[in-house]
Amino acid sequence: MSSTALAAPERPTAVRTGMSYDEAVREFLAYVSGYRGLSNCTTRAYTDDLRIFRAFLASRLGNVPPPASIARETVLQFAVSLKGVSPRTVHRRCAGLSSLFTFLQDMGYVKANPAKRVPLPKLPKPMPVCLTKETARKLISAAGTPWNRALVVLLLSTGIRRSEAAAITLDDLDMENGQLLVRGKGSKERIVPLADEAISAIQDYLPHRVKTTSRHLFVSAREGRRVRHRVIADMLGRVIKRAGLEGQGISPHKLRHTFATHLVRSGVDIRTVQDLLGHTDLKTTAMYLHSDVRTKMAAVRKLRGLLTGLDGPQPG
Repeated sequence: MSSTALAAPERPTAVRTGMSYDEAVREFLAYVSGYRGLSNCTTRAYTDDLRIFRAFLASRLGNVPPPASIARETVLQFAVSLKGVSPRTVHRRCAGLSSLFTFLQDMGYVKANPAKRVPLPKLPKPMPVCLTKETARKLISAAGTPWNRALVVLLLSTGIRRSEAAAITLDDLDMENGQLLVRGKGSKERIVPLADEAISAIQDYLPHRVKTTSRHLFVSAREGRRVRHRVIADMLGRVIKRAGLEGQGISPHKLRHTFATHLVRSGVDIRTVQDLLGHTDLKTTAMYLHSDVRTKMAAVRKLRGLLTGLDGPQPG
């Protein structure tokens, strides 16, 4: 076989440099939602961020130029203009732009990605909020209805995301073997064991679940439709208020932090915690090792034998 036949195909040249911004965005959104199969939440985030960039272009330049003529400095000016939003939001919006231009470049619509490696603000590293056992018990006690209690117990005992909780179907539950099939980000599936308390809470809820053709576990009481993840956040807010725990930064994601932190404190290895949380990158899970003060204190206490009997400083 000749060397020509073995050569890798070249990147296509720009074939639609006149493609409008709106056309590019429509094609990109169709690609991520259809071909890539990304979640509705991710697609909406891309839609919002690209709409905000479009408004910036119209305001700054007086028009919305085609993607092929958008310069790197324009993207940087957009990032700098995002005053009043968190550094994490700036990162996400610029990442969305970079994804758009990477797609357009791969499709041969632009020659370069002006959003690639644009300087961005440093991200803070906040310590994850972890509920104490007493606070967790207060939260569960305040979840008055079987629907609320099943959700709170499930979030605390599995560490699943609220979007994952909203997506659970009756077919995902294996009550006999105490297992739950979770569909995470990027359509990745994982098995999470169900604690006895979670099984009991779900069994208590099922007789009260409204009769519906929907196979989703958590459905609305009136229409029997699958609940959205925002409904879960609203429900938890009401439970937090009822428990008298307002102002403590509790959210569905904080229950996920609580699950992971208590596993680490109990000595569960980080790889297992990673699998349970559905993290792709171990670095994401490792933050629970770095932030757990109790684990650090326990480690330092092991030095007592080394330090016992040491004399104090000698007089000069």
